Parts: sequence; structure tokens; C-alpha cells
Amino acid sequence: MNYKRSLLAAVGGLILIPLAGAGLWWTTSVAQLPAPTDADLSLSPVHPDEPVDSTLNERFSLENSLERVKQIRDALSSFQSLTEKSKPVLGEQATISVGNTDWETQNLGFSNWVGSVEGTLKKQEYQIKKLEFELAQKQYEDGDITKANLDQKEANYRQATQDFQAFWNSFNVSD
Repeated sequence: MNYKRSLLAAVGGLILIPLAGAGLWWTTSVAQLPAPTDADLSLSPVHPDEPVDSTLNERFSLENSLERVKQIRDALSSFQSLTEKSKPVLGEQATISVGNTDWETQNLGFSNWVGSVEGTLKKQEYQIKKLEFELAQKQYEDGDITKANLDQKEANYRQATQDFQAFWNSFNVSD
């Protein structure tokens, strides 16, 4: 009986030693990996008149994306008005053949779709600012950044929190 226990303990030890070594190797190798940056990407301009930096930092910014969401909402509202005005002239069948002209899509779908995109953008901004603030707290503890830098990250986080909360409070699902 003791022989079997000793054999099991030995086998267990033989299994655990390589696992522990792999874990140690993993933590030290991951810790040595450089942090990803935009320089890690190989991006070519998407248009001859727009530098990559402008696309990344302006076109793909939260502010620009939220402005495009407003434009999409306005365009869908115009499409909804046009649909209502054209139904008597074109007839029900011709209007249906266009697509996205039914009441549910235009009155429920359009609102829900755009709200989902806007909510996702605001949620992601909140999450990013939260992570940046948490990182800044650690960097401040380690002496890598100043108190002013930490305070700025905290202010950005609080603003993103307020913005997402305001969106959440105003958002509703149409059904």
C-alpha cells in the first residue's frame, strides 16, 4: 500500500516539475515581450490624400466615429421619411422590393442598430480610459509617471464614466 502511494507521489512530482518549469518560463518570456504600438502595424495609406497617421488618429477617433453615427442616424431618418412619401406614389410592392422599408425595420431596427453602435463606442472608450487609469496608478506607484499624469488619466476616466453613464441613461431599446 505504501509502495503504491510512493509511486503515485513520484509520478505526480515528475509531472509537476515540468509544469512548474513551463510556468516559470512562460512568465519570464511574456514579461520580456515589448508592448504593442502602432509601429508594430504595417499600414499603407488608404487614400493618396490621407496619411496613415490621419486615418488612425482622426478618421478612426471616437469623436469622428460618433459624428458619423449622427450622420447615419440622420440618413436613416431621411430614408424613413422618403419611404413614407413614396409609398402612395410607387405602391406597396415597389416600396417593399427596395428593402428595409417595412415598419419594424424603420421604426425599431434603425434606432436599435445605431444605438448599439454608439453604445459600443462609448463603452469601449470607458473601458480604455479605465485601463489607462489603472495602468497609470501602477506607473505612479513605480515612479514612472508624475502625479500630474496620474491626475490627467483619472480625469479622463471620470469623464468617460460620466459619458457612458449619460448614454446608458438615455438609451432605450425600441420594440
